[in-house]
Amino acid sequence: MIEKRENGTYRVRVYHRSRYVGSRTFRRLTDARAWERQQSDALASGTWISPAAGSITVREWLDVWMTARRQTKRTSTLRIEGLIKNHVVPNFGRRPLTSVAPSEVAEWAQTLAAQRSPSTARQALGVVRQAYSMAVRDGRVARNPTVGIKLPRTQRNEPRPLTHTQVWKLAEASETARDRLLILVMAYGGLRWGEATALTLQSLRPGGLRLTHAMAETNKPVRSSLKDWEARDVPLPATVNRELTAWAATKGGSELLFASSTGTALRNSNWRRRVFDPACSSLGLEITPHNLRDTAASLAIAAGASVVAVARLLGQVKSRVVV
Repeated sequence: MIEKRENGTYRVRVYHRSRYVGSRTFRRLTDARAWERQQSDALASGTWISPAAGSITVREWLDVWMTARRQTKRTSTLRIEGLIKNHVVPNFGRRPLTSVAPSEVAEWAQTLAAQRSPSTARQALGVVRQAYSMAVRDGRVARNPTVGIKLPRTQRNEPRPLTHTQVWKLAEASETARDRLLILVMAYGGLRWGEATALTLQSLRPGGLRLTHAMAETNKPVRSSLKDWEARDVPLPATVNRELTAWAATKGGSELLFASSTGTALRNSNWRRRVFDPACSSLGLEITPHNLRDTAASLAIAAGASVVAVARLLGQVKSRVVV
């Protein structure tokens, strides 16, 4: 139904099965008639979206989605909040939910993959995809702009295990006792970065470590419990264990064994830039901290450990991941 108003504009009222469902005002009659036909066709096909529904911004809808989504671990929630704050909102936050085009999302995701990493881009795109999926189910938008967008695959870190000699040279190349010992513990214990930086005095056991927690690097590092199959006892060489015990004696009961100068959890990117990468460069090594896990697996197998035992050492569910 089109009504001409006193100011010369045309107001379109949309009805469905004798019930009012929405309206919009136009300056030209031609535009009013075109929009009325569009709404009628959408109502008939079941794809109609209320004109008011799409006025909500992406930022506002993400708040709705975060509240409605299934509750997960606090670390997962913090990671998602970080992706939204750092990558989604700066690009789309103020935009109306219905205004985001697939081409824009694709360009944003590809740029994020190139500037940050494919993994970050994949996670951020996943957040947008899930939020829009709920918007489609809720009748807020007619289509999900993330559908069909493909990103480069995340490249698995190439195994580059070190020898015993290389491990000790790398440890000696670091500038502080903390960094020297951290490298040794990761290389011989096969700890993930978050597991190593979450160690406290309570983690020590005769002959090694008991891993029960890991540090999640969100906007603010959070120490959380490991999954059942990741919690484990980790043996260490006697020399490394003695050094670790002596180092731990200088720490408080709940204090992190490997903390920053301010007592907070170490950040992987900062530690790599300031400590690990310079030490590797001085020795001509092209590795990442994750390659220290490769080293632990390689040295354990060389010492006669079975693949299953090494999988347990690394906290892997499947032993085939090791080989």
